[in-house]
Amino acid sequence: MRRSGVLAIAAFAGVLALTACAPAHPAHSSGAKPVKSRHATPSATPTPTESPLPSDVLFQITAVATAPDGSAATFIETVKAPVERTEHQSGDETTLDQQCEGWRQAFPTIQYLEATVTSTLKPGDTWSDDDGRIAIDMAGYPIWNGDQEPYQQLCATALAVIPGTAHAVSPVAGGKPDAIGGWAVFRYGFSAVGADGAAASDGVSFTRCHLQLGDAATSSIFASTWAAHPETDGGAACKFGGTS
Repeated sequence: MRRSGVLAIAAFAGVLALTACAPAHPAHSSGAKPVKSRHATPSATPTPTESPLPSDVLFQITAVATAPDGSAATFIETVKAPVERTEHQSGDETTLDQQCEGWRQAFPTIQYLEATVTSTLKPGDTWSDDDGRIAIDMAGYPIWNGDQEPYQQLCATALAVIPGTAHAVSPVAGGKPDAIGGWAVFRYGFSAVGADGAAASDGVSFTRCHLQLGDAATSSIFASTWAAHPETDGGAACKFGGTS
């Protein structure tokens, strides 16, 4: 796990071209006569659809973390679209100045991302640090509050307190999301670390790793490819986005 920061954008190895090819239809036979059915054709079962995200949400990542003893926690990371000022701008700037050296000089123009991360346990389950820790990735220079602890250093990745709710605010580059420092060049999501927070855990595993993009994310070409390419680390993570 490395500290999130300003990153150079690695060139994509290739452009994902998702070309949908329409199936060929059999040639119509002029001599064929239609056969009337005595039974109504059953209607197809509708495919379940997700409820749209709020208009100010970029994306939402969900995953289920399972500990070696079978305890299961559902994680949700919801990241909102960047804003010029946060709801608590003065206090956020003060905390950023205290924790994040150089953040004001990091980007030519600055906007702010806000994220909420929740973890809920399956009824009857408990989770202790001995079960493994879950690290949360967030863009830029995140400052955290709520149910979390620093992972290795402040103003970077956090460790979730399970169950609980954590909140993050992070400066990113204003302007195009796919440009250097834009929100779409960073990585988001969850990964397992050891009980001491220092090494990868061999026990905790992630399933149901899923990303839903909101309408607010349509300006990013990068983000449009994320859902098809989760970073799972063999089941030890559920992450989407750029390199860190």
